[in-house]
Amino acid sequence: MRVSIRNLIIALASFGVGSWIGMGGTGAHDAEAARTTESRMAMDLPPQSLDLSHVPDKVPWPRLNPEASARRAWLLAEGPYRDQRDGKRLITFTFDDGPFPETTPTVLRLLANYNVKATFFVIGQYLDGESGRAVATREVLRDIVKQGHLVGNHTHDHQLLTAHSHAEAQAQIDRGALSIERALGTRPVLFRPPYGALDDWSMQLIRERKQDLVLWSLEAQDMQTNDVFRMTESLKAQIEYRGGGVILLHDVRPSTIPVLKELLVWLREHKFDPRRPKQLGYEIVDMPTYMKETEKSPQPFADRQELEVSRALTWRRKHPHRAMPTITPSEGEILAL
Repeated sequence: MRVSIRNLIIALASFGVGSWIGMGGTGAHDAEAARTTESRMAMDLPPQSLDLSHVPDKVPWPRLNPEASARRAWLLAEGPYRDQRDGKRLITFTFDDGPFPETTPTVLRLLANYNVKATFFVIGQYLDGESGRAVATREVLRDIVKQGHLVGNHTHDHQLLTAHSHAEAQAQIDRGALSIERALGTRPVLFRPPYGALDDWSMQLIRERKQDLVLWSLEAQDMQTNDVFRMTESLKAQIEYRGGGVILLHDVRPSTIPVLKELLVWLREHKFDPRRPKQLGYEIVDMPTYMKETEKSPQPFADRQELEVSRALTWRRKHPHRAMPTITPSEGEILAL
């Protein structure tokens, strides 16, 4: 059963992952790339204890994945289990690859208009240096925090960790955290790997640093297309099929902004009504709330593969004459199988 599921997921992913892989490089880099003074300094940093001084909730959520297992992180991204008697479905927003002074402030204004708190996984290199752009980018990062959003590490250069030497993978993680610490005064406790891809070595690094690995379950593929209608409709279909989840968007793309706006309007129109608890509806929450609710009601599955099988069977029973939504897993999900 697992072999057939693996083949199915890999086949579905064959058209959706290629362009992402191309951004991360294709071969292991020589260790010389990590031997600059700054890289050495970053790699020599000892494992950090959790510093939660910059987050709104000092205990943001229970550590449900202290081993930093990618397989478990994919399942946790699905959120809490809900049976048919509970109509509430949770949504939380995450943004990768920024911040960008040109686009991130507009994203922040939209989130503020709808009273939404999100999580931003940022690239360290954008924060480094004294150029006008670097200074502006650091200011945007501080605005993210001032407005009550969470900040996580998305590495220093957005490199595919599994395609590089151990030394360079470690430098990417530590240099990214160091860049954020220089800008905010505190080290991030959240980590998201580029492309969702981790191997045993990089999972060990995250585990040693006591960072929380945060992945996703819903994505618009907004780094691959500018088609606002297509992305918005795809997200709506995914949300309805999966029953909520962690949304991945990128605050560096202008076309992402109208997608976010349309989605926020749609979610408000389909908001959960506590007066009708059995009626399906969505509630946008921050990441701490999402994880706390997941702890209260964990998914009764070993991993995301088992969940997908159960979900597909349920969908076919309810919609015998409708095609299932296309599921395009990330490269990280394929590697975790």
